[in-house]
Amino acid sequence: MKIFKGNELILKFMLINISTGIAMGMVNLILPIYALSLNASSTQIGLIKGIAGIGDLLVVLPAGFMVDYLGSKKMYSASAVMGSSIIVLISYVSSIELLLLIMVFFGMARSIRTTSLNADFFKNMDIIGIKKGGWFKGSMSVGGALIGPILGGIALVAMSFKSYFALAGVFLLAPFLVILARTNGGSNLPVKPKNFKLTDASNHYKALAKNRSLVSATIIESINGAFFITFSTFIIVLVIKDLSLSPDVAALLIALKGGATICVVFLCGQLVRKNNTNLYIFSFIVTILALLVIGMSRDIFQISIASVVLGMSSGLITLITFTQIGNIDGEKGKIAGIFSFGFAMGSILGPTLGGMIGDFFSIQAIFLSFIPLFGIMTLYIFVSEKNELNRKILP
Repeated sequence: MKIFKGNELILKFMLINISTGIAMGMVNLILPIYALSLNASSTQIGLIKGIAGIGDLLVVLPAGFMVDYLGSKKMYSASAVMGSSIIVLISYVSSIELLLLIMVFFGMARSIRTTSLNADFFKNMDIIGIKKGGWFKGSMSVGGALIGPILGGIALVAMSFKSYFALAGVFLLAPFLVILARTNGGSNLPVKPKNFKLTDASNHYKALAKNRSLVSATIIESINGAFFITFSTFIIVLVIKDLSLSPDVAALLIALKGGATICVVFLCGQLVRKNNTNLYIFSFIVTILALLVIGMSRDIFQISIASVVLGMSSGLITLITFTQIGNIDGEKGKIAGIFSFGFAMGSILGPTLGGMIGDFFSIQAIFLSFIPLFGIMTLYIFVSEKNELNRKILP
Protein backbone atom coordinates (compact mmCIF):
# COMPACT_ATOMS: atom_id res chain seq x y z
CA MET A 1 0.00 0.00 0.00
CA LYS A 2 1.29 3.45 -0.98
CA ILE A 3 0.23 5.04 2.31
CA PHE A 4 2.19 2.51 4.38
CA LYS A 5 5.25 2.87 2.18
CA GLY A 6 5.00 6.65 2.51
CA ASN A 7 4.79 6.45 6.31
CA GLU A 8 7.81 4.14 6.42
CA LEU A 9 9.84 6.44 4.19
CA ILE A 10 9.08 9.62 6.12
CA LEU A 11 9.90 7.85 9.40
CA LYS A 12 13.32 6.82 8.10
CA PHE A 13 14.01 10.29 6.73
CA MET A 14 13.03 11.73 10.10
CA LEU A 15 15.32 9.39 12.03
CA ILE A 16 18.24 10.35 9.78
CA ASN A 17 17.47 14.04 10.16
CA ILE A 18 17.03 13.90 13.93
CA SER A 19 20.38 12.20 14.47
CA THR A 20 22.16 14.49 12.00
CA GLY A 21 20.39 17.47 13.52
CA ILE A 22 21.57 16.55 17.02
CA ALA A 23 25.15 16.55 15.77
CA MET A 24 24.73 19.91 14.03
CA GLY A 25 22.86 21.40 16.99
CA MET A 26 25.66 20.41 19.34
CA VAL A 27 28.31 21.81 16.98
CA ASN A 28 26.40 25.07 16.44
CA LEU A 29 26.13 25.53 20.20
CA ILE A 30 29.77 24.79 21.01
CA LEU A 31 31.49 26.65 18.15
CA PRO A 32 30.91 30.22 19.44
CA ILE A 33 31.83 29.10 22.98
CA TYR A 34 34.95 27.31 21.72
CA ALA A 35 35.86 30.39 19.68
CA LEU A 36 35.43 32.62 22.74
CA SER A 37 37.81 30.30 24.61
CA LEU A 38 40.35 31.15 21.87
CA ASN A 39 39.68 34.88 22.49
CA ALA A 40 37.82 35.38 19.20
CA SER A 41 36.09 38.69 18.43
CA SER A 42 32.52 38.95 17.11
CA THR A 43 33.88 39.38 13.58
CA GLN A 44 36.02 36.25 13.92
CA ILE A 45 33.09 34.26 15.32
CA GLY A 46 31.01 35.36 12.34
CA LEU A 47 33.80 34.36 9.96
CA ILE A 48 34.10 30.94 11.58
CA LYS A 49 30.44 30.25 10.86
CA GLY A 50 30.39 32.10 7.54
CA ILE A 51 33.46 30.48 6.03
CA ALA A 52 31.75 27.10 6.31
CA GLY A 53 29.28 28.55 3.83
CA ILE A 54 32.15 29.06 1.38
CA GLY A 55 32.74 25.32 1.60
CA ASP A 56 29.03 24.86 0.93
CA LEU A 57 29.20 27.12 -2.08
CA LEU A 58 32.26 25.46 -3.61
CA VAL A 59 30.57 22.08 -3.95
CA VAL A 60 26.82 22.71 -3.83
CA LEU A 61 26.19 22.66 -7.61
CA PRO A 62 28.73 19.88 -8.33
CA ALA A 63 27.10 17.96 -5.47
CA GLY A 64 23.75 18.04 -7.27
CA PHE A 65 25.39 16.65 -10.41
CA MET A 66 27.25 13.94 -8.45
CA VAL A 67 24.07 12.86 -6.65
CA ASP A 68 22.26 12.39 -9.97
CA TYR A 69 25.27 10.55 -11.42
CA LEU A 70 26.50 8.42 -8.49
CA GLY A 71 23.40 8.16 -6.30
CA SER A 72 22.38 9.80 -3.04
CA LYS A 73 23.37 6.87 -0.80
CA LYS A 74 27.05 6.88 -1.81
CA MET A 75 27.36 10.64 -1.64
CA TYR A 76 25.61 10.88 1.73
CA SER A 77 27.73 8.12 3.25
CA ALA A 78 31.03 9.64 2.13
CA SER A 79 30.08 13.11 3.35
CA ALA A 80 28.89 11.81 6.73
CA VAL A 81 32.22 10.08 7.38
CA MET A 82 34.10 13.19 6.28
CA GLY A 83 31.94 15.47 8.42
CA SER A 84 32.28 13.31 11.53
CA SER A 85 36.07 13.24 11.18
CA ILE A 86 36.18 17.03 10.83
CA ILE A 87 34.04 17.53 13.94
CA VAL A 88 36.45 15.45 16.02
CA LEU A 89 39.42 17.31 14.50
CA ILE A 90 38.03 20.70 15.55
CA SER A 91 38.66 19.90 19.22
CA TYR A 92 42.42 19.74 18.54
CA VAL A 93 42.56 23.21 16.97
CA SER A 94 44.30 25.88 19.05
CA SER A 95 44.19 28.90 16.72
CA ILE A 96 41.47 30.88 14.97
CA GLU A 97 43.31 30.69 11.63
CA LEU A 98 43.40 26.88 11.61
CA LEU A 99 39.78 26.70 12.75
CA LEU A 100 38.78 28.90 9.80
CA LEU A 101 40.56 26.53 7.39
CA ILE A 102 38.92 23.42 8.86
CA MET A 103 35.47 25.02 8.69
CA VAL A 104 35.77 25.28 4.89
CA PHE A 105 35.95 21.47 4.70
CA PHE A 106 33.19 21.20 7.30
CA GLY A 107 30.97 23.24 4.95
CA MET A 108 31.85 21.03 1.98
CA ALA A 109 30.83 17.88 3.83
CA ARG A 110 27.64 19.55 5.07
CA SER A 111 26.68 20.68 1.57
CA ILE A 112 27.11 17.24 -0.01
CA ARG A 113 25.26 15.57 2.86
CA THR A 114 22.36 18.03 2.72
CA THR A 115 22.05 17.94 -1.08
CA SER A 116 22.09 14.12 -1.11
CA LEU A 117 19.37 13.83 1.50
CA ASN A 118 17.23 16.61 0.00
CA ALA A 119 17.41 14.98 -3.45
CA ASP A 120 16.37 11.60 -2.07
CA PHE A 121 13.47 13.19 -0.21
CA PHE A 122 12.26 15.21 -3.21
CA LYS A 123 12.29 12.03 -5.33
CA ASN A 124 9.99 10.35 -2.81
CA MET A 125 7.66 13.28 -2.11
CA ASP A 126 4.88 11.84 -4.30
CA ILE A 127 4.88 8.70 -2.13
CA ILE A 128 5.25 10.54 1.17
CA GLY A 129 2.63 13.19 0.43
CA ILE A 130 2.80 16.98 0.26
CA LYS A 131 1.13 17.45 3.66
CA LYS A 132 4.06 15.67 5.28
CA GLY A 133 6.65 17.66 3.35
CA GLY A 134 7.35 19.86 6.35
CA TRP A 135 8.03 16.82 8.52
CA PHE A 136 11.33 16.31 6.72
CA LYS A 137 12.76 19.73 7.63
CA GLY A 138 10.91 19.67 10.95
CA SER A 139 12.71 16.51 12.02
CA MET A 140 16.02 18.28 11.38
CA SER A 141 14.81 21.02 13.72
CA VAL A 142 13.93 18.39 16.34
CA GLY A 143 17.57 17.38 16.42
CA GLY A 144 19.30 20.62 15.48
CA ALA A 145 17.25 23.20 17.32
CA LEU A 146 15.77 21.24 20.24
CA ILE A 147 17.51 18.01 21.29
CA GLY A 148 20.98 19.07 20.09
CA PRO A 149 21.15 22.35 22.05
CA ILE A 150 19.64 20.79 25.18
CA LEU A 151 21.99 17.80 25.04
CA GLY A 152 24.84 20.18 24.24
CA GLY A 153 24.03 22.33 27.26
CA ILE A 154 24.21 19.27 29.49
CA ALA A 155 27.38 17.98 27.83
CA LEU A 156 29.09 21.36 28.30
CA VAL A 157 28.91 20.87 32.05
CA ALA A 158 29.83 17.17 32.08
CA MET A 159 32.44 16.86 29.32
CA SER A 160 35.67 18.32 28.03
CA PHE A 161 35.76 19.95 24.59
CA LYS A 162 37.33 16.82 23.06
CA SER A 163 34.67 14.48 24.49
CA TYR A 164 31.93 16.89 23.43
CA PHE A 165 33.06 17.00 19.79
CA ALA A 166 33.55 13.22 19.74
CA LEU A 167 29.95 12.70 20.90
CA ALA A 168 28.68 15.04 18.18
CA GLY A 169 30.67 13.06 15.61
CA VAL A 170 29.04 9.82 16.74
CA PHE A 171 25.56 11.28 16.22
CA LEU A 172 26.51 12.26 12.67
CA LEU A 173 27.43 8.63 11.91
CA ALA A 174 24.36 7.10 13.59
CA PRO A 175 22.13 7.49 10.46
CA PHE A 176 24.11 4.66 8.85
CA LEU A 177 21.93 2.29 10.89
CA VAL A 178 18.85 3.67 9.11
CA ILE A 179 20.52 3.81 5.69
CA LEU A 180 21.53 0.15 5.88
CA ALA A 181 17.95 -0.76 6.74
CA ARG A 182 16.56 0.98 3.64
CA THR A 183 16.24 -1.98 1.32
CA ASN A 184 13.12 -0.84 -0.52
CA GLY A 185 14.20 2.69 -1.48
CA GLY A 186 15.00 2.57 -5.15
CA SER A 187 16.02 6.23 -5.12
CA ASN A 188 19.08 5.33 -3.07
CA LEU A 189 20.63 3.61 -6.08
CA PRO A 190 22.80 5.47 -8.57
CA VAL A 191 20.84 7.09 -11.35
CA LYS A 192 23.38 7.23 -14.16
CA PRO A 193 22.26 8.55 -17.55
CA LYS A 194 22.96 6.22 -20.43
CA ASN A 195 24.51 8.98 -22.55
CA PHE A 196 25.82 11.45 -20.01
CA LYS A 197 27.21 14.76 -21.27
CA LEU A 198 28.49 17.68 -19.22
CA THR A 199 26.71 20.07 -21.60
CA ASP A 200 23.40 18.36 -20.84
CA ALA A 201 23.90 18.93 -17.12
CA SER A 202 24.85 22.56 -17.76
CA ASN A 203 21.77 23.14 -19.93
CA HIS A 204 19.55 21.57 -17.28
CA TYR A 205 20.95 23.92 -14.64
CA LYS A 206 20.33 26.90 -16.95
CA ALA A 207 16.73 25.81 -17.51
CA LEU A 208 16.13 25.37 -13.79
CA ALA A 209 17.62 28.80 -13.09
CA LYS A 210 14.80 30.30 -15.19
CA ASN A 211 12.11 28.64 -13.06
CA ARG A 212 10.57 31.53 -11.10
CA SER A 213 9.20 29.28 -8.39
CA LEU A 214 12.62 27.71 -7.79
CA VAL A 215 14.41 31.08 -7.83
CA SER A 216 12.01 32.72 -5.37
CA ALA A 217 12.13 29.74 -3.01
CA THR A 218 15.93 29.74 -3.19
CA ILE A 219 16.14 33.46 -2.35
CA ILE A 220 13.78 33.02 0.58
CA GLU A 221 15.74 29.98 1.77
CA SER A 222 18.91 32.07 1.58
CA ILE A 223 17.52 34.75 3.88
CA ASN A 224 15.84 32.27 6.22
CA GLY A 225 19.00 30.15 6.37
CA ALA A 226 21.18 33.21 6.98
CA PHE A 227 19.00 34.21 9.89
CA PHE A 228 18.90 30.69 11.35
CA ILE A 229 22.70 30.43 11.46
CA THR A 230 23.16 34.02 12.63
CA PHE A 231 20.60 33.61 15.40
CA SER A 232 22.07 30.34 16.69
CA THR A 233 25.54 31.94 16.67
CA PHE A 234 25.01 35.39 18.14
CA ILE A 235 22.19 34.67 20.57
CA ILE A 236 24.90 32.73 22.43
CA VAL A 237 27.26 35.73 22.35
CA LEU A 238 24.42 38.05 23.40
CA VAL A 239 23.52 35.88 26.39
CA ILE A 240 27.08 35.24 27.59
CA LYS A 241 28.81 38.59 26.90
CA ASP A 242 26.05 41.22 26.94
CA LEU A 243 23.54 39.77 29.40
CA SER A 244 26.17 37.98 31.56
CA LEU A 245 24.10 34.80 31.71
CA SER A 246 25.21 31.17 31.44
CA PRO A 247 25.48 29.15 28.18
CA ASP A 248 22.55 27.07 29.44
CA VAL A 249 20.26 30.07 28.93
CA ALA A 250 21.46 30.42 25.34
CA ALA A 251 20.82 26.72 24.76
CA LEU A 252 17.30 27.19 26.15
CA LEU A 253 16.57 30.10 23.77
CA ILE A 254 17.73 28.05 20.78
CA ALA A 255 15.61 25.12 22.00
CA LEU A 256 12.55 27.36 22.42
CA LYS A 257 12.92 28.67 18.88
CA GLY A 258 13.46 25.14 17.59
CA GLY A 259 10.49 23.76 19.49
CA ALA A 260 8.22 26.40 17.97
CA THR A 261 9.52 25.60 14.49
CA ILE A 262 8.85 21.91 15.06
CA CYS A 263 5.26 22.51 16.14
CA VAL A 264 4.54 24.55 13.02
CA VAL A 265 6.07 22.21 10.44
CA PHE A 266 4.41 19.13 11.93
CA LEU A 267 0.99 20.60 12.68
CA CYS A 268 0.43 23.22 9.98
CA GLY A 269 0.95 21.24 6.78
CA GLN A 270 -2.73 21.64 5.91
CA LEU A 271 -2.23 25.41 5.63
CA VAL A 272 0.01 25.02 2.60
CA ARG A 273 -1.72 25.63 -0.72
CA LYS A 274 -0.65 26.27 -4.29
CA ASN A 275 -0.74 30.02 -3.65
CA ASN A 276 1.02 30.83 -0.38
CA THR A 277 1.46 34.58 -0.82
CA ASN A 278 -0.52 35.51 2.29
CA LEU A 279 1.33 32.95 4.42
CA TYR A 280 4.68 34.29 3.25
CA ILE A 281 3.70 37.90 3.98
CA PHE A 282 2.29 36.98 7.39
CA SER A 283 5.48 35.10 8.28
CA PHE A 284 7.75 37.97 7.22
CA ILE A 285 5.77 40.59 9.16
CA VAL A 286 5.72 38.47 12.33
CA THR A 287 9.47 37.89 11.96
CA ILE A 288 10.10 41.65 11.73
CA LEU A 289 8.13 42.31 14.92
CA ALA A 290 10.00 39.60 16.83
CA LEU A 291 13.35 40.93 15.59
CA LEU A 292 12.47 44.36 16.96
CA VAL A 293 12.01 42.83 20.41
CA ILE A 294 15.30 40.91 20.39
CA GLY A 295 17.13 43.90 18.94
CA MET A 296 15.89 46.36 21.55
CA SER A 297 15.04 44.48 24.75
CA ARG A 298 17.43 43.29 27.45
CA ASP A 299 14.73 41.40 29.34
CA ILE A 300 15.33 37.66 29.03
CA PHE A 301 11.61 36.86 29.27
CA GLN A 302 10.77 39.15 26.34
CA ILE A 303 13.68 37.74 24.34
CA SER A 304 12.39 34.22 25.08
CA ILE A 305 8.91 35.07 23.78
CA ALA A 306 10.41 36.66 20.67
CA SER A 307 12.52 33.52 20.10
CA VAL A 308 9.37 31.38 20.14
CA VAL A 309 7.66 33.71 17.66
CA LEU A 310 10.72 33.61 15.39
CA GLY A 311 10.66 29.83 15.51
CA MET A 312 7.02 29.74 14.45
CA SER A 313 7.49 32.13 11.53
CA SER A 314 10.68 30.37 10.43
CA GLY A 315 8.86 27.04 10.50
CA LEU A 316 6.07 28.38 8.32
CA ILE A 317 8.57 29.77 5.80
CA THR A 318 10.35 26.41 5.72
CA LEU A 319 7.10 24.53 5.25
CA ILE A 320 6.15 26.65 2.25
CA THR A 321 9.54 26.60 0.52
CA PHE A 322 10.06 22.84 0.86
CA THR A 323 6.57 22.11 -0.48
CA GLN A 324 7.18 24.57 -3.32
CA ILE A 325 10.48 22.90 -4.26
CA GLY A 326 9.04 19.39 -4.04
CA ASN A 327 6.44 20.26 -6.69
CA ILE A 328 9.00 21.35 -9.30
CA ASP A 329 9.62 18.90 -12.15
CA GLY A 330 13.17 17.92 -13.09
CA GLU A 331 16.18 15.98 -11.83
CA LYS A 332 15.94 16.25 -8.07
CA GLY A 333 19.68 16.26 -7.45
CA LYS A 334 20.13 19.41 -9.52
CA ILE A 335 17.01 21.03 -8.05
CA ALA A 336 18.29 20.28 -4.55
CA GLY A 337 21.69 21.65 -5.56
CA ILE A 338 20.26 25.01 -6.65
CA PHE A 339 18.04 25.16 -3.57
CA SER A 340 21.03 24.39 -1.33
CA PHE A 341 22.93 27.15 -3.13
CA GLY A 342 20.58 29.63 -1.45
CA PHE A 343 21.32 28.21 1.98
CA ALA A 344 25.05 28.30 1.21
CA MET A 345 24.94 31.98 0.27
CA GLY A 346 22.95 32.79 3.38
CA SER A 347 25.28 30.83 5.62
CA ILE A 348 28.23 32.88 4.30
CA LEU A 349 26.75 36.37 4.34
CA GLY A 350 24.58 36.10 7.46
CA PRO A 351 27.12 35.34 10.20
CA THR A 352 30.03 37.08 8.43
CA LEU A 353 28.29 40.44 8.04
CA GLY A 354 26.56 39.90 11.37
CA GLY A 355 29.91 39.59 13.14
CA MET A 356 31.13 42.84 11.57
CA ILE A 357 27.93 44.62 12.61
CA GLY A 358 28.40 43.26 16.12
CA ASP A 359 31.91 44.70 16.39
CA PHE A 360 31.06 48.08 14.83
CA PHE A 361 27.71 48.59 16.59
CA SER A 362 26.38 45.98 19.02
CA ILE A 363 25.31 42.35 19.18
CA GLN A 364 21.65 43.36 19.23
CA ALA A 365 22.17 45.40 16.07
CA ILE A 366 22.86 42.11 14.28
CA PHE A 367 19.24 41.05 14.76
CA LEU A 368 17.91 44.47 13.74
CA SER A 369 19.92 44.28 10.50
CA PHE A 370 17.68 41.45 9.24
CA ILE A 371 14.55 43.62 9.36
CA PRO A 372 15.20 45.35 5.98
CA LEU A 373 15.79 41.96 4.32
CA PHE A 374 12.47 40.51 5.48
CA GLY A 375 10.80 43.82 4.60
CA ILE A 376 12.15 43.65 1.05
CA MET A 377 10.96 40.05 0.70
CA THR A 378 7.49 41.06 1.89
CA LEU A 379 7.35 43.73 -0.81
CA TYR A 380 8.79 41.33 -3.43
CA ILE A 381 6.19 38.63 -2.74
CA PHE A 382 3.36 41.18 -2.73
CA VAL A 383 4.42 42.79 -6.03
CA SER A 384 5.07 39.41 -7.69
CA GLU A 385 1.59 38.20 -6.78
CA LYS A 386 0.02 41.42 -8.03
CA ASN A 387 1.86 41.15 -11.36
CA GLU A 388 0.81 37.51 -11.69
CA LEU A 389 -2.84 38.46 -11.18
CA ASN A 390 -2.55 41.22 -13.80
CA ARG A 391 -1.13 38.74 -16.33
CA LYS A 392 -4.08 36.43 -15.76
CA ILE A 393 -6.65 39.21 -16.08
CA LEU A 394 -5.19 41.10 -19.03
CA PRO A 395 -5.23 39.42 -22.47
